Amino acid sequence: MEKLFSERGQAKICVPLTGEGIPALQAELEYVLDLPADLFEWRVDCYFGDPLEALSFIRERIGGRPLLCTVRTEKEGGKAALSPKEYEKLVSSLLEEGGFALVDLELSSGEDRVERLVKLAREKGILTVISRHDFQSTPSENEIHETLLRMKALGADLPKFAAMPHTPGDVLALLSATWRAFQEIGPVITMSMGDLGKISRASAGIFGSLVTFAAGKRASAPGQMNAEDLKAILEDLAPRA
Repeated sequence: MEKLFSERGQAKICVPLTGEGIPALQAELEYVLDLPADLFEWRVDCYFGDPLEALSFIRERIGGRPLLCTVRTEKEGGKAALSPKEYEKLVSSLLEEGGFALVDLELSSGEDRVERLVKLAREKGILTVISRHDFQSTPSENEIHETLLRMKALGADLPKFAAMPHTPGDVLALLSATWRAFQEIGPVITMSMGDLGKISRASAGIFGSLVTFAAGKRASAPGQMNAEDLKAILEDLAPRA
């Protein structure tokens, strides 16, 4: 995992797994394992069976590459119709099972809840991504920056902010906030979504965003590029020594 915490430069590629059942996950894994992915994200909210059974299934097949487990709720753009209490219960059960590298914790679930989950994750040796997603707009640069710092203060190993841009200025605001946060607290994860935000998925690593998400068999968010295409762009944009 230490290599993921590299200096500013070429971001690591994370490919999502969104299969709804074991057969779908099997087909998806057969497809994505040959992609240039540095890590995988399992979208637990897309799965309709026993999540602990699926977790074991995925772990056995991804080899040594890290796995990020994410329960994305409806209010954050996902499929999980869960109350904050139900969300905490499900994420806690995944953390108790363990065997994965990182967990996503939604800031909107409540700061007290996030702090309890961060504590449990640390006890299990699992890194934390505290996230916020705005699918409607892009907040101000200062709001994004302050939110990333607040996530770090709550215990995030990697604060994450995703926003929907409506103008090129929105993309610039996110990248500027990323750079400011990186200088103060180290690596974060940020992206502008949609077609307008694609440039951030390719360039945000230069500004201090550690991970960029790319589509495997299918995209999990608007604006995700094909993993192989994104890898080529990242290598071309990477700062030369």
